[in-house]
Amino acid sequence: MPDTEIILRLNAMGDILLTVPTLRAIAAQGVDVHLVIHGRWAQLAEFLPANVHLYNGTGCLIRLAAQLKKLHARAVFDLQGKLSTIALRSLLGAPITRVYQKRNISEQLLAIRGKYPLRLSDQRPVWQKYGEVCGVTLDNPDASLNLSPAYLADCRKILHEQGLEEKGFILLHPDASKPGKHIPEKLIEALQNSLPYTTALIGTSNTPLPASFKAMDLRNRFSLHHLPGIIHLAAAVVSSDSGPMHLARAVNTPIAALYFQTCPSLGFAPVPARNVLVLSEPLPCKPCSLHGQNESCPEQHFACREVDIAGTVDKIAKFFTDFI
Repeated sequence: MPDTEIILRLNAMGDILLTVPTLRAIAAQGVDVHLVIHGRWAQLAEFLPANVHLYNGTGCLIRLAAQLKKLHARAVFDLQGKLSTIALRSLLGAPITRVYQKRNISEQLLAIRGKYPLRLSDQRPVWQKYGEVCGVTLDNPDASLNLSPAYLADCRKILHEQGLEEKGFILLHPDASKPGKHIPEKLIEALQNSLPYTTALIGTSNTPLPASFKAMDLRNRFSLHHLPGIIHLAAAVVSSDSGPMHLARAVNTPIAALYFQTCPSLGFAPVPARNVLVLSEPLPCKPCSLHGQNESCPEQHFACREVDIAGTVDKIAKFFTDFI
């Protein structure tokens, strides 16, 4: 009977996807790996290379802990470090328990106080740190999701209903959970006019689009469950620093990832691959926040958003020529 290990990583989409190389590395050792995520991400569960359990708030904590305790896990790895996962790992009481620390205390205090630029002492990527906590080495990280032929056939039907053909369109994801991550409208407008294929917007925003936008509006047209497949069937993706950026990497679609207020030095860049392009201007004031939450610029200039439109579009278009 194989050993069992449990990983706790409840949120967010990007962070969960960054656990995938670790999940695959643990499974490759013959270990039965279980992952606990928040119920809001349940529609992604079938694609993850692990036995997935859902956390749906403190009301389910005792019941979930009882279910997991029956696994008799030799190890629990807490990659979240929040009250919910602290309680859960305490209830499980596995012989081996390790916790991921995002930042040291002084760095955390600087971030809380709004000090910038944020310079972390350990700038290694998060996916690598996850592997270290879980005791695996990720020399050749496999970040891929499991997409079945039947599932992809369903996604092709959705595309057909929208008048799109497989690998015949480029997706643009301009939004993000925080305002400092959004792609500027002028850049989106330039991309839709310069990229070689039909462009289509994805996301969950309900904000009316500017009249100058020619891209198809696929926002809110399909569920989170179908998002991995739709992205996989696209020729390429241009995305803000967001969950869909990591999802594009996880389904092996060429991705141009754009960072504005945030910065890859915080560790949340996509897992490296030949078809991943990360663009981030090295400014002395950047990053000024951990998650792009600043709605106004502390330096009063927002230089991180004043990008070279023509130069950026040219870099992205040239990068994509190797893949589409």
